[in-house]
Amino acid sequence: MPRLPPLPDLDWSSGAPRSRDKDDVYFSADGLAEKRQVFLAGCGLPEAWAGREQFAVGELGFGSGLSFLALWDLWRRNRPSPAARLNVLSFEGALLGAQDAARIRRLAAGGELENLSRLLLSHWPHRARGVQRIALPDGVTLTLFVDEIAAALPQARASIDAWFLDGFAPAKNPEMWSADAMAHVARLSAPGARAATYAVAGEVRRNLEAAGFAIDKKPGFGRKKERLEARLSSRIALRASGMTMKVTIIGAGIAGACAARAFLDRGCDVTVIDKDAAPGAGASGNPLALVMPRLDAADGPAARALIEAYLFARATYVALSYDAADQLDVSHRPRGEAERQRFAKLLADPPFDASLLRPINPADPGAGVHHLDAPVLRPSEALLRLLHGAKLRFNTEVRSLREIDADLIVVCAGMGMSGIEGVEAPPLTGRLGQLECSPIDGSPYAIADGGYMVSAYGRLVFGATFEAADGEPKVTDAARAQNLETLQRLRPGLKPEAIVSRAAIRATTPDRFPFAGAMPENEKAPDADPAPSQFVRLIGGLGARGFLWGPLLAELVASEVFGEPLPVEANVAEALDPGRFGRRARRRGG
Repeated sequence: MPRLPPLPDLDWSSGAPRSRDKDDVYFSADGLAEKRQVFLAGCGLPEAWAGREQFAVGELGFGSGLSFLALWDLWRRNRPSPAARLNVLSFEGALLGAQDAARIRRLAAGGELENLSRLLLSHWPHRARGVQRIALPDGVTLTLFVDEIAAALPQARASIDAWFLDGFAPAKNPEMWSADAMAHVARLSAPGARAATYAVAGEVRRNLEAAGFAIDKKPGFGRKKERLEARLSSRIALRASGMTMKVTIIGAGIAGACAARAFLDRGCDVTVIDKDAAPGAGASGNPLALVMPRLDAADGPAARALIEAYLFARATYVALSYDAADQLDVSHRPRGEAERQRFAKLLADPPFDASLLRPINPADPGAGVHHLDAPVLRPSEALLRLLHGAKLRFNTEVRSLREIDADLIVVCAGMGMSGIEGVEAPPLTGRLGQLECSPIDGSPYAIADGGYMVSAYGRLVFGATFEAADGEPKVTDAARAQNLETLQRLRPGLKPEAIVSRAAIRATTPDRFPFAGAMPENEKAPDADPAPSQFVRLIGGLGARGFLWGPLLAELVASEVFGEPLPVEANVAEALDPGRFGRRARRRGG
């Protein structure tokens, strides 16, 4: 299967666009009115979310996003409270291009919803297989799985209150309506969840009933005589509302700042504690941070995690002000023949479309790639933007979780994590990284080949070393010499002046993959644990890619705590789980 998801093959000849692949139309006459009657009214909206501080809608078949826009419009007009959040989990196998989707919406809705349509267009997901999390105004979050439905549904984790079953007709798209698909819909549902669909085929009814839904036929819309409404038989269990969660975050580097932002955006009372005098005093405090993807030539949980982390980081940083973040193109070159072959293989089956990834030389795929519009940050400003709204306590060292009075503690303390009483941290090793900084004029640009150089905001930053750490971080002449060699390799003849070196220790795990989630189980933990593990989450092991990983790991933790759809596949969440090292050790021990 190609890494890139397929593009729909559209036929516009009859007015309403038709998918040649599925031999079906994207909407019938008066498409917006049909969406409102079949899905919104069919799921009892907006009454079903009255009094709720959080509500989740699932959708099989994202299409042009028209059902999503109708839902967003209804939520905007009937939001239960200014702090209420709407989470939408949607699945799409063949993502439309942004302009085709906008054209379909105009045909289906005329000028209605045009403002929301333009907003969605500005956040339109990238053509990449996997999960993309998109934050929108009005407390709305879209989590979109772009993949075949049989592959995507088993990897989702959520608690959905209402479902829009909006795939192409069952006869044309049987996988979307299969017994397995409906069983996963039930698995992902909250107690008493409702579902609505235009489809009334016998197989659809039987599959929904087998999954535990009670079926009710209703009058259809337009030329369709009937539609279905369904409900899981158990009573709806309303989630707690009106309570503000107190969250304390230990660490004010990029992981802690992103965690603060994730919980602040969910209306929490957030306090951030750090042992140093300001944010980013450790590895997150470099003069510039270049965020570029680490792309594997093969697919798999690790490759998906890196792609999803990059796309979410990109969206997070683009939303910051120019003082904090900008975008530039990065030329990523190979070092050696093995790297040339990897680039050639990557471009033969790319994970992104050409809006994000292009060959440096189309005639020579091994020559490397351009990462287009990659983020470059000023960490001193970006961290403050992310932390805005939190209570900040600096020059404060936490020695024990007993010291903290909070509903939830998120530990983002890097190498200091294992020194806090009550924290069961995964194994961590410190790696020393030194880079160099000097003033420079000219337009922003960046080059990488394992080492890197980036010119932005009037500064040139280059390096960086990645060596064993021995005690406190130390700047060395040997590391500067190595970084100068890197600079001359990337940009021969460039001779920076007034160079300032900076060294910091990065926390790495044995598998060089970060972690985010609940503390690992510890059978030897004392009965009087100072902070029960269900009230503690860990984020760490980010290594040299803290600004790449930080936003997604924080979003993963916050989504799990609030029972929202997870922003990654289940096997990606498992690959990031802090308990994976203990499980591996137990397996090796027999």
